[in-house]
Amino acid sequence: MAITKHAITGVPLNDITYKRKRLNQDEAVTVHILAKEGNSFTDIVQRLGTNANRVGEVRRGEVYPESAKIALNLLMK
Repeated sequence: MAITKHAITGVPLNDITYKRKRLNQDEAVTVHILAKEGNSFTDIVQRLGTNANRVGEVRRGEVYPESAKIALNLLMK
């Protein structure tokens, strides 16, 4: 990931390379896998390029409720 600096302040900024407005089922499964692997909530949000509300909905089972079980099955292989 390239780091640029703000033109006025010189503060280092991370480049945003991918943005998601919503998550699909595979991405929801990935949320659970990343969490089981020890990634923080904030890191999951940033790595998937979405917002905290989308990740929270997945983690609470409000959307793609089956994704947690799918993730567990994949991790058990």
